[in-house]
Amino acid sequence: MNITSRQLKAFLLTARYQSFSRAAERLFITQSGMSVLVRELEAQLGYKLFERTTRKVTLTELGSRLLPIADRSLLELEAAAANVGRSASVAKGSFVLGAAPFPAAELLPKAIAAYGQRDPHFQVRLVDAAGAHLVDLVRYGEVDVAVSGVRHDAPDVECGSLARFRLVVIRAAGLPPHLPREARWSDVAAQRMVGFPCDYSIQQLIDEQLALVGRHAPPEVICNYLETQIALVEVGSGVAVIPAFAVPACANRRVTLHPIADPVVSSDLYWITSRARKLPKAAHGFNAFLKAYFSELAERWPSHSDRASQRTAAIA
Repeated sequence: MNITSRQLKAFLLTARYQSFSRAAERLFITQSGMSVLVRELEAQLGYKLFERTTRKVTLTELGSRLLPIADRSLLELEAAAANVGRSASVAKGSFVLGAAPFPAAELLPKAIAAYGQRDPHFQVRLVDAAGAHLVDLVRYGEVDVAVSGVRHDAPDVECGSLARFRLVVIRAAGLPPHLPREARWSDVAAQRMVGFPCDYSIQQLIDEQLALVGRHAPPEVICNYLETQIALVEVGSGVAVIPAFAVPACANRRVTLHPIADPVVSSDLYWITSRARKLPKAAHGFNAFLKAYFSELAERWPSHSDRASQRTAAIA
């Protein structure tokens, strides 16, 4: 029997998403390629792992029995391979950092550069990925740690807060609606909104506050990424509520920013690690630096938002 880690990963992803197409997206292969990997594994085992229908695939009884064994085996294998492969580089103070697209592009480059000035021997490889795939990279040891603005709850990963950022509302500069310098949730609730899907933790936090002032409808325009959300606001598609860590991305956009009060609500930036693996020493030092770095920005950015609002309004 010659079972490969790729076959096991194909099996685990298909079981998780109950779909060859969605699993294939996570493994960055075609749907037919994913089906081939699963069929090869079934052929080696001598029994079916999935019942296939036109709508979804479900585990067979034997597939359900194999699932926890395969998951544990793959985690142990990839963790061991990652630890051995990085042992030399860890000794030099390096690690692999995963990040969601927005932190990877807008937040971490300056932080990495600032930390590098403190520690000339600091080495990091930055890997950007989105959503559940970012968590998979942590789970299977392909990155040591990840940074995300979305909380991911899974039994084998841990989310710790790096810093907490106040929520602000943005609107297109020079276009209605006109909002007070410091907006209230009732002001936001009355507007056409650009938001995220309802299963995003940040959108759930926003929806909770809007429900308290009588708005129960979802956003009129929905997208998946902060950069897209800000671009949609700039052209007048609606207003959006964003965490203040997104303020830098607004600097070159024709938008105005308004802190939200009554009540002030905040959202976290998270540090995601695996419960099964020990972090490299270099990651601990960088974690402590990021907490101080982002906490300082979190304290400055509400007032910075006001200045940005005045600046963008002046050129509108």
